[in-house]
Amino acid sequence: RGPQGLESIKARWRAPHTARLPSAAPQYPWSRPEAMLLLVTLMLLGSHLCWAHQMFGLGGGHYFSSSDYYHDISGLRIGVGSPMLKRVQVQFDTYWDNQHGASGGKTQELKLWPGEHIIKVHGSFKAFLRQLIFCTNWGRCIPFGEKGGNEFSAFPSEEGQVLIGIIGQYGLLGLKSIGFIWDYPLEEATSAQPTTVT
Repeated sequence: RGPQGLESIKARWRAPHTARLPSAAPQYPWSRPEAMLLLVTLMLLGSHLCWAHQMFGLGGGHYFSSSDYYHDISGLRIGVGSPMLKRVQVQFDTYWDNQHGASGGKTQELKLWPGEHIIKVHGSFKAFLRQLIFCTNWGRCIPFGEKGGNEFSAFPSEEGQVLIGIIGQYGLLGLKSIGFIWDYPLEEATSAQPTTVT
């Protein structure tokens, strides 16, 4: 056999136990499962919602994320049961995001004034979250639930950042863990606090 015969054999040879790929369909690098997994991983690592945020609580259950990078947080609703926190709902400007957590308990609400932002959170947990205290740049600290168990404090890594989102996990009975997303506010905070007209 000449050189052409050898090339013909090489062209037809393939590794044992492998199938030949159809030559009609082009093979793009991202159509292979390994490439897709790599792309998804890189997208998650580059996104703001990567689950690398610190979580407080024992965890377990369903994951949730409530954030909006185009609107500031303007309110919170927390479902308070005894002895645990049931659910959380975040308001961004004028709309409320989905509720995350379990039903039951009494809903308590925090409304923020224009220019007011949450700058730190304290809390406690046992098997479920027991208490959350949200503190604002205007000196208000608003508690939800009752203290008990392991205590924690969360605040931004850089001065001037504020709470822009909440992540966590919940089970059938309530919130099992929580984490906080911090970034700079979209609007400049006003220095004058609101006045009450009587």
